[in-house]
Amino acid sequence: MLAAIDVWDDLELPLLMHCKSGADRTGFMATLYLWQRAGMPLRQAMNQLSWRYGHIRQAKTGVIDFFFESYLAAEARSGIGFRDWVTSEYDPVALNASFKENWLAGSW
Repeated sequence: MLAAIDVWDDLELPLLMHCKSGADRTGFMATLYLWQRAGMPLRQAMNQLSWRYGHIRQAKTGVIDFFFESYLAAEARSGIGFRDWVTSEYDPVALNASFKENWLAGSW
């Protein structure tokens, strides 16, 4: 995750992002770019994760939305920054398990 945050430091703009199998990884990285580098508010940047771009929140790929929503909830609780959240609180196994539990229950 830290590599995804830092990748923008070494890239020359403009650039093209492409996901071989669909829109979800590209949407994730586009959201990160717009939020972390272009200064767009995260909620607005998350518009990259939409039907318009081939992303289906209600499918298993909704884990991407769940990831960002989990950070936003942590930020609202404690004011934690994204990098600090990734290094101190983010647990990919627990996040995926929580997403699957909520998704299967129909509450996500």
